[in-house]
Amino acid sequence: MLSVELQSAINNLRISDVYFDKIDAEVFNRTFIFGKHKFIVEHKFGVNSFEVREVDKQTYVYFKFEAGVRWIDKDDTVGKDKKNTETEKVLAHIECLLVGRYLMDKEQDENTLREFAVKNCGIHIWPYWREFLTSSCERLRLPKVMLPMTQFQKSLPE
Repeated sequence: MLSVELQSAINNLRISDVYFDKIDAEVFNRTFIFGKHKFIVEHKFGVNSFEVREVDKQTYVYFKFEAGVRWIDKDDTVGKDKKNTETEKVLAHIECLLVGRYLMDKEQDENTLREFAVKNCGIHIWPYWREFLTSSCERLRLPKVMLPMTQFQKSLPE
């Protein structure tokens, strides 16, 4: 069941735009053969911040999300004594900062906006990240990363 505050945010925030604020992608090692060597893929996706702004006499909330994937070469030769000396080498990465802009009809408090960011906004932003990652992997000739249709992200730090 939704809290009264979250339901109020859902009723009073209308998505008006989703866009990228920052994009960073690079392949660091083109000689690495993904089909022959061991590697892992690390993911990140979560609310970075949000801010309320007045634009043309209308109030908007801008929710910023960090999203990223990186491919890491795992040195298999360290064996059982990996501990904290495990060697990692980033082979490639795709990262971005996405912004979801919402028109706010009625003022919401900071805790309500935080809850909305974590429980609702991420679901709206996720398909844009998913499509961007899929097409970027193809264009960069990186192994395909299949993300699920929806994703739940970490909470915003207090």
